[in-house]
Amino acid sequence: MKKVKSSAQGITLIALVVTIIVLLILAGVAISLTIGSNGIFTRAENAVDRYEIAAKEEQDELNKASNFIDKYMNGENEDEEVKVEGVKVPKGFYYVGGTKKDGIVISDSKEDENKYKAQTDAGNSQIPGDGLVGNQFVWVPVDNPTDFRRYSSYNNNGSTQSYSDYDEPSQEGYRYPDEVEEYNAMLQSVEDNQGFYVGRYEAGKENIEGIDTVVSKKNAEVWNNIPWGNSMTDIGSTGAVVKAQGMYTNKETHNVTSTLIYGTQWDAIMLWIDPAYKTSSCADDSFVKNSEGKGNYSDSDSTNNPAKCGSSDNYRVNNIYDLAGNVFEWTMEARSPRYRVFRGGYYSDSGSGIPASSRYVDDPDRPNTNLRFPCRFILVGLNAKAADFK
Repeated sequence: MKKVKSSAQGITLIALVVTIIVLLILAGVAISLTIGSNGIFTRAENAVDRYEIAAKEEQDELNKASNFIDKYMNGENEDEEVKVEGVKVPKGFYYVGGTKKDGIVISDSKEDENKYKAQTDAGNSQIPGDGLVGNQFVWVPVDNPTDFRRYSSYNNNGSTQSYSDYDEPSQEGYRYPDEVEEYNAMLQSVEDNQGFYVGRYEAGKENIEGIDTVVSKKNAEVWNNIPWGNSMTDIGSTGAVVKAQGMYTNKETHNVTSTLIYGTQWDAIMLWIDPAYKTSSCADDSFVKNSEGKGNYSDSDSTNNPAKCGSSDNYRVNNIYDLAGNVFEWTMEARSPRYRVFRGGYYSDSGSGIPASSRYVDDPDRPNTNLRFPCRFILVGLNAKAADFK
C-alpha cells in the first residue's frame, strides 16, 4: 500500500510539472501571437493601414470617375480630342469662350478656361481680353478649301491691289525648298482641320526671367522694330520668322506648330470678316476696305504712337485685336526677288488710306515693322509629319 501511494504522488508531481511547462509554452505562443512582429496587434494595425490605403485608392478612383463624367457631359472626354462646335482645342490649350461664327478664343493657361463661356451662352461672343492671363488665339474657319487662297486687297481710299504682283510661297525663299514645303504643310493642315488659329493680338514682348519673350496678350508692349530676317533667303536668328517659329517647340506640352502668318492666311481672315472680299465688292464702310475708327490710326483717337496690344475694344473684330492700324505686320508673302510683304496699316496713316487688307513691301532685313504673332500657329496631329516644320 505504501508503494502504491508513493507512486501516485510521483505521478501527480510529474503531471503538475508537465502542465506548468505546457501552460508556459501556451503563454509564450499567446504572447507571440499578440505582440510579436506578426502578432494580433500588429496585424490589426496593418489591417487598419491597408483599409485606409484601400479607401484612399477607392476615393481616387471615384474622383477620377466623377471628373470623367463631368468632362464627358461637357464634351471633354479625355479619350477623345476636346472640341468646341467641332473645332479642336489643341493639347496644352483651353477654351475661353466665343463661337465659331464670331471667334472661338483659346488660351495656353488653365486659369482662363471657360472664363467667358457665359458670353457665348448669352449669345454675345465678343470676348474681352480683360482678366485673361495666358497667350490667346482665335479660330479662323476655312470651310471650303478652294476659298483658301490670296485675294486682291484695298488701299488708297478703296483702290484695289492685285495679288498677282506678289507671290507665295516665294521661289526665292529661305533654305530652298524648305519654304515651299512649309507652305504646302500649312495648306494641308488648314484643309485637314478646316481652319487655323491666329494670334489674338499683335506680337507683344515680355521680359521673362531676363529674356525678351514673344506673347499674345492684352496690354503687352508691342514688339516693334524687328526685321523679317537677314535676307530673302536667310531668316537669321532674331527676326520675325524665327520668333514666330519658336513660340511652341515642346510637342509634349503644346501639340502645335507655330509660324509667321502667310498672306493666304491674312486674306482668309479678311474673307471671314467680309465675304464680299472674295469678289472685290466690299462696301465702302467694310472693315477690310476702310478701317477708319477701327484701329490705332492718326484719324482715330490715336496719340500718333504705337499703342499697347489690344489698347481698345473698338479695335476688335471677330475677337481679334488690331488687325488694322497700330503697327505693320510682317508676313511670309513676298514680292520677289527682293521684298517681303507686311499688312494691316500703321498708326501714322489713315484707316481709309491703309485699311486692314492693305499690302506693302520692304527689305526683309529692315526693322521698321512689327510681326503679328500668327504664331498664327497651325495645328499638328492629323498629319504631324507634314506639318512638322524644319
